[in-house]
Amino acid sequence: MKEKKMARDSRNAEKLAGDDWVMAEFYATWCPHCQRMHPLVNEFKKEMEGILEVVQVDVDQESDLANFYTIEGTPTFILFRKGEQLWRQSGELTLERLERAVKQFKS
Repeated sequence: MKEKKMARDSRNAEKLAGDDWVMAEFYATWCPHCQRMHPLVNEFKKEMEGILEVVQVDVDQESDLANFYTIEGTPTFILFRKGEQLWRQSGELTLERLERAVKQFKS
């Protein structure tokens, strides 16, 4: 189990720091806002396939990564390009708002 956690932490850290375009959702399983966002995030993942990668980070299981990015509330969305944070917003968002954030920087 510990090896799985370390592999996941490492994989997500590498994706956020190195991949070209990534949208990260920092969430918690106990968070009602995150639970409401879950179907929307899955839809967003499908829409963004081939455009950018969507990574979901459980703040309880990956607390080092959450601390590194100073996550103070869930859900928090961060758009990265090659490790650089371009956009960040916390709370429940609409699909249109997530799409607009991508279009704003990736056009």
